[in-house]
Amino acid sequence: MKKQAFSWRAFISLGLFLAFLVLLVSGTVLYLSPPGRVANWTDWQVLGLTKTQWQHQHTVFGIAFALLSIFHLFSINWKAFWSYIRAKARGGLSRPFEITAILLLSLITGAGTYLKTTPFSSIIDFGDNLSDSWEQGQNAPPVPHTERMTLREIAIRFSPETSPEELQGKLEKSGVSILSIDQTIEDIAVKNNLSAENVYNRLDIVTATKTGRGGGGGGGGKRNR
Repeated sequence: MKKQAFSWRAFISLGLFLAFLVLLVSGTVLYLSPPGRVANWTDWQVLGLTKTQWQHQHTVFGIAFALLSIFHLFSINWKAFWSYIRAKARGGLSRPFEITAILLLSLITGAGTYLKTTPFSSIIDFGDNLSDSWEQGQNAPPVPHTERMTLREIAIRFSPETSPEELQGKLEKSGVSILSIDQTIEDIAVKNNLSAENVYNRLDIVTATKTGRGGGGGGGGKRNR
């Protein structure tokens, strides 16, 4: 049986489809996702991926889609594409209305999105409102990106009457492994398979922006890995 030659056309076409599918899914997830400060704080995940990981997927597959598209045009379909352009240039545009319409529509879409005019503003506002709805009192950090603060900084900022070593002791007593008071909440959470919110709750700190928090480690939940 004769071995079939590798088909670059099939390879690129399938690659474009898969890249488009990932971009569609990741774009939808990111559109519906909470703000980064909430996503990082609560260890928000979809299908086992955090918001940052979804952003990475979207970026990498976006680049892959662009490269495959360029290769598809200039390597596989360049002759057909160039012949079409030359034929249209010699014979004139047979569909001037359609070309003008799509160019005008693209211009209106870009300008409308930039200026936030209706109906484009509705799409933007819906996404913003949905994103903001995640940030409720029970899952918002005391200040944005609290997870990036170390235990030393946490003590100074939120509990000046408590030493960083005492906070470390609270975590260790609740079963959390910690190397030093200069570890960030995020680093402690990752190494203990917890959310940053869960780690902070175990410190039993009551702040002006977060009351009634603390005690135990029930909140936040574990990472899904």
